[in-house]
Amino acid sequence: MKLRLLLCFFILSLAAEAQLAHTPESIIKNLALTNIIPDGLLAQRSVVLVQGAINQKELDETQKAFQQTGIDAVAYFDSNRVLAGADPQQAFAKYLNTRNVSFIILFTKSTAAYSLTFFRFSGKANLFDVAATGWQQSNASLKELLITVFRFAVSNQKKQNLLVNDFPETNNTFKYFDGRRSELYTGLVKSFKVAVPSMGNEQDDARLNRIMQEFFSLPFEIVDTDIPESELETKGFKTIIRFIHTTGAIARELLEYDESKTGTALASAAVINNEAQLKTIPATTPIYKFYVKQLEYGNIFLGNKWDADTDWQQALINHLYLMRQQLNY
Repeated sequence: MKLRLLLCFFILSLAAEAQLAHTPESIIKNLALTNIIPDGLLAQRSVVLVQGAINQKELDETQKAFQQTGIDAVAYFDSNRVLAGADPQQAFAKYLNTRNVSFIILFTKSTAAYSLTFFRFSGKANLFDVAATGWQQSNASLKELLITVFRFAVSNQKKQNLLVNDFPETNNTFKYFDGRRSELYTGLVKSFKVAVPSMGNEQDDARLNRIMQEFFSLPFEIVDTDIPESELETKGFKTIIRFIHTTGAIARELLEYDESKTGTALASAAVINNEAQLKTIPATTPIYKFYVKQLEYGNIFLGNKWDADTDWQQALINHLYLMRQQLNY
């Protein structure tokens, strides 16, 4: 019995770690942090994900220290963009592969300290392998943190990266979605069963199922988040419900809305008591925005109203209710 329970816990932990991580915190939580510097860090390419109010001076100081250490950080990205959802994260993984990147560095800043977390990129959309290790250093002083990284690195590895950028490259871009975008709804949801990714835990999945049953009176199935889209296609799914989770302003940018219409506050269609009402949310507030993605071509269908909300359940209700109204099912 004990062996069976241990096996169940092991399988559950693997399933949790195999899912896409959407924040630096969730990535760090699933890494096995050690005091060992990742092998090859001073010989291969890295990319830096930035979280927190880190200014240009701090980025310049960090890149200069990396150059002296031999850490070839080829690009810096805002984590709120590349970790905003499953689709942005998959696109980010493709970008890293085209740049031959081997390591990801999480650069975070809180009121208490700066932190650098180094781990090997898996080459896949989940960014890191199950039971992957990471190396983390933190300090209240950025200068002292960078000195510590330098000392540990050069005392453990031979510096092979000799042509490291002088300044942090922050203007790198890539396309977040392969297909076309449409501010409409797709009738495919009326003809084929829709895939709905799990929220990752039993309680949220129960809520997800209740919402889908109440506001989506069409065939659907809650699926594991780590199932490749190509495999979902072979199972007969034509569409999948996805979401973006980041600030409203960034979400509109990633989803290619007209930025001239993005102000300091965003008017969202919120469904209250089965009636759509306008709700104003500051553009810098983290929100959830749901959409439907066509699996075969990667086309995304956003709906004809901005229906984002700060709560994922309300955001999903908004989207499903408005889609049902438009498609008449």
